[in-house]
Amino acid sequence: MELLQNSEQTQQTEVSAPQPNDTTTSQETSTSFQSMTAQQLVDQLALLLQQDELPERKIVEQIRGQFIRRKERQNESNATEQGDLEAQEIRLGELLASFKERDRKRQEALEALYQENKGKKEALISRFEELFKSNEEGAEFGELYAKFTHIRDEWNAVGALDPKEQAALNKRFYELRDEFYDLKAINDDLRQYDFKKNLEAKQALLQELRSLDDVKDVITAHRKLQEITAQWHELGPVAKELRQEINTEFKQLAGAQHKRHQDFHDKRKATEEENLQAKTNICAKVEELLLDGALTTHNAWVKATEQIKEMQAEWRTIGYAPRKDNDMIYQRFRAGVDAFFRHRSEFAKKAREHSDEVLKVKQELIERAKALRESTDWEATAEAFKQLQKEWQEAGSVSQKYSQKIWEEFRENFDYFFDRRKKEGTRKSDIYHEARKSLAIKREILKELTAINEGEEPENLRDLLAEYNDRWKQAGAVPHKDKEAINAAYRELLDALHGKLRKHRSERRLSGYGASLGNLDAKGSNLQTEHARLQRHLDRQRAELQTYENNLTFLNVSSKSGSSLLSEIERKRDHLIADIELTEQKLRLLLQKEQEAEQEVQE
Repeated sequence: MELLQNSEQTQQTEVSAPQPNDTTTSQETSTSFQSMTAQQLVDQLALLLQQDELPERKIVEQIRGQFIRRKERQNESNATEQGDLEAQEIRLGELLASFKERDRKRQEALEALYQENKGKKEALISRFEELFKSNEEGAEFGELYAKFTHIRDEWNAVGALDPKEQAALNKRFYELRDEFYDLKAINDDLRQYDFKKNLEAKQALLQELRSLDDVKDVITAHRKLQEITAQWHELGPVAKELRQEINTEFKQLAGAQHKRHQDFHDKRKATEEENLQAKTNICAKVEELLLDGALTTHNAWVKATEQIKEMQAEWRTIGYAPRKDNDMIYQRFRAGVDAFFRHRSEFAKKAREHSDEVLKVKQELIERAKALRESTDWEATAEAFKQLQKEWQEAGSVSQKYSQKIWEEFRENFDYFFDRRKKEGTRKSDIYHEARKSLAIKREILKELTAINEGEEPENLRDLLAEYNDRWKQAGAVPHKDKEAINAAYRELLDALHGKLRKHRSERRLSGYGASLGNLDAKGSNLQTEHARLQRHLDRQRAELQTYENNLTFLNVSSKSGSSLLSEIERKRDHLIADIELTEQKLRLLLQKEQEAEQEVQE
């Protein structure tokens, strides 16, 4: 929203515009504007512009200033209020443009009136100068005085002049007027009478000047000083013996008021400079807040938003900056605040998207917790719940709208499971005690099996292994943390001992197979048929081995059931490898037998 006029145009308009006699009216008008809303301010300006007489510039400036204050106090989060304010701002701009155009035309008309009045007063001065020539030619004083009175009345009737030219013309007129009063041909009684009246009037003006010290509003006092000064110069002289004294007193009183007015403007200028510096510091803080790089969390943005609001409140407490800087510094502050809230909106959008992703993750954790709550594997499930809780914390935070609800739902599964475990505490203690006994028994079995494995092989090894297997089963369950290790040690010893049995068994089977080859012809068979059969058997074994290998590759061993299954498949694979080696040995033995048969045929 641009300013209505530059400072020079404002000064000219204020000189030409009629001043109110009662300053209270202006103050009441300003107060009424302060109580209006933004829309009421714009409506008031529209009503004033509809009148025949154009309103004073200071009234329009007050309306505009009050509107800007409404805009500064607008609620950033209320989109409806912000939209209404923007619409009113557009209306205000149009009305100000209309006023500016009409005021320009009024100023042009005023300039023309100034020129016309200047011409009239220059003509009156010429006529005044002619009176002195008439006096020199011996004209009757009464006739001269009548002409003087007529010229004086016409002079007073002429309207205002351009302030730049008014002083010189008035000075010339007052000089001629004083010279006219000093004419030796003037009637002494008339002169004394005029002197007396002028003295009374000037003493009254002096009293008004003294009373200006009691006027607290310096601007109002200065305007009144201008009125008194104009009236003083319009009055004629007093007696010569009193002129210097009364003029000196007038200059002293008027000078004191001029100094008071100048001090006021100097102080206001200094205050405006201080206000500019204070507002510049606030702008720098806003800009520094955006460049800080620490606004990466929700709490950081909340804290920064509070700081921005405090800066906005502080801004409203600071008065105007110098006219040439006031709009510029406001635009800088407005741009910084707008940029802050724009970045905050972008962060909030990304935070909502992230919160939605975290919500999905935590809902999945809730489902996993529900699946565990009925478990009776107390130790393993307790560890699983701890892992879920760790994942929950690492997942991040969600919107406050869902935070408490999903946490209570997640936590309810924990409470349910651990309440069950607590109720089972006594029974669990007994089970654990029995498991420790079972562990001791199984460790003793492992010692005995280790001694057998490291010593000479007993003849009844197969029977011994069956007995140890029965003792192992009867020993019962061991503590969960020891289960995997002790079972693995037991399987390892069993595999070693069964390996010895399989070795002897393979040797016996191979020896028996060699002896059976001599009986093939007696049974109605032959070596070629046996070779084909044995080869097919070997192919099936190798295919089965490949299946085991594939299962071992793709088997998920993350769970305890997967680990047990893996061990079982590995044992079957090892047995199958031993059987394949036996079949291959049989094929080599059969091949040797075929070669011997071919040699016998050739001989």
